[in-house]
Amino acid sequence: MKKYLFIPVSVLALLLGVGIFSTLSAVNEEQVAMEKVIRLHVRAADDSVQEQALKLKVRDEILNCTSSLLENCTDKNEARACIEANLSKLKEAGQAVVDAEGCDHIVSVSLERETFEYREYDGFFLPEGEYDSLIVNIGPAEGQNWWCVVFPAACYMGASDTVET
Repeated sequence: MKKYLFIPVSVLALLLGVGIFSTLSAVNEEQVAMEKVIRLHVRAADDSVQEQALKLKVRDEILNCTSSLLENCTDKNEARACIEANLSKLKEAGQAVVDAEGCDHIVSVSLERETFEYREYDGFFLPEGEYDSLIVNIGPAEGQNWWCVVFPAACYMGASDTVET
């Protein structure tokens, strides 16, 4: 009887080992993904239709600027250094949009670690966790926000307009 019990227990142990290894590999892959990207987070002043439209105009200008700034960056460290060196330029670009729309909001731009929830996009996902983030606040930044991955550039294929702050 012991001989017959040995085979199922061995198979079970092998399957358990493979399962643990697969889980650890997935966790490691998620961590690697988190350490290779910089996210963009644009926060609207409030939830009014006008402020949400303004947020998208600011987003478009920030993406226009970052695509030019980051086009020759080959890794996250280069991209981070480039963004840090150009924070004032990005702020000016966002502020110019707000000013052109006749609003008196102040735009602030920073590069910080920020916690994000799990997000599934078309064809890929980003795990919950802390990411380096280019944060653009419009005025009090109390409205719905927009976010994506700014490096490597993935904003047009995986973005959200309806994430609440």
